[in-house]
Amino acid sequence: MVDCRQVHQHQTGVSNMDFKGRTVFISQDFMLVDVFNEITQRLEARGIEVIRGPESRPGEKVSFPKEHWGQWFSRAEVAMFSTRNICTREIMAYAPRLRGIVNPTIGLETVDTDAANELGIIVGHGATPENFLGMSEATVMLMLMLMYNPQATQAVMRGERARPKPNPTDMWARMMLGRTVGLVGLGRIAKGVVERLSGFGVNLLAYDPYVQQRDAPKGVLMTDLETVMRQSDIVGLFVSITVETKGIINERTLSLMKPTAYLVNTSRGEAIDEAALFQALQNKKIAGAALDTFVIEPLPNDSPLRTLDNVILTPHMVGHTKDVFLSFGKAGEENITRILSGELPLHCKNPEIESAWRARLQQLQ
Repeated sequence: MVDCRQVHQHQTGVSNMDFKGRTVFISQDFMLVDVFNEITQRLEARGIEVIRGPESRPGEKVSFPKEHWGQWFSRAEVAMFSTRNICTREIMAYAPRLRGIVNPTIGLETVDTDAANELGIIVGHGATPENFLGMSEATVMLMLMLMYNPQATQAVMRGERARPKPNPTDMWARMMLGRTVGLVGLGRIAKGVVERLSGFGVNLLAYDPYVQQRDAPKGVLMTDLETVMRQSDIVGLFVSITVETKGIINERTLSLMKPTAYLVNTSRGEAIDEAALFQALQNKKIAGAALDTFVIEPLPNDSPLRTLDNVILTPHMVGHTKDVFLSFGKAGEENITRILSGELPLHCKNPEIESAWRARLQQLQ
């Protein structure tokens, strides 16, 4: 069990170090304006020069025109990006003083982590317990909302819908007990879901090509994707976007699901072929879905998904609690200052390259 109260305790003397003369690049993100500004203020208060990136606009990934690289990256020792900023191998190779890359949130799919590993650049991210466990809680909440449909019950209370007759045909709520929950991906958030479902009496299946049965949480049966899709009453997506996972939920995989099954996506919108999902929902090939992420964000007003009554749509914030945003500023500051001080970030994505990273630090001195 993770104790969130302990996660931000400084483990070294980093908090007392003098960082005057050090330089950090921080990009812009229209969804994380306050977080990025807070981290900027925290760093500047410690004497660090912060260079800010170009403007971020809704629905667009921020790229970095090469003619401005000198302004942004020539002096940066650490660079902070987000999932709406594209950090390429070329940028990393260009930046002569770069020792680390940080993302204030968990996702790193827009950072070329393979290039970072090859170049000996350490990568930190915002994998705070408040972040991934908040998403775990919210995912279970969406599963329960799909099974119990409190929206319909509220409509009855408001007089907008007839009270269902007390029989199994008319009642819409279904228990979790005895159902099968399938997990596509078994990272931190998915493991948190497993922990939170432990008292519900569900059967748990999981597909993750990088997790062996011996490493799976107790009670989780590792299997193939087709089995997860066929046997699950609820399928939850917990993937980052790679060549293998982009569009992993498509016409073929949706066709494997039970007509009474639900789909929950709190990971990445690109994991789903939205046109295929719309057809499956509209034609009642599956019972419903809960979606917190989309291919284009914000979800366009004319998206056909908005016309359906068997889908729960949330604007990529279902797990965004007060707690998580309180954690981001501290975690971002600490990840950056630890890297500047020659220590691994608190939440390190690639600790296996520590030796190569320290060799790079020696070259930068």
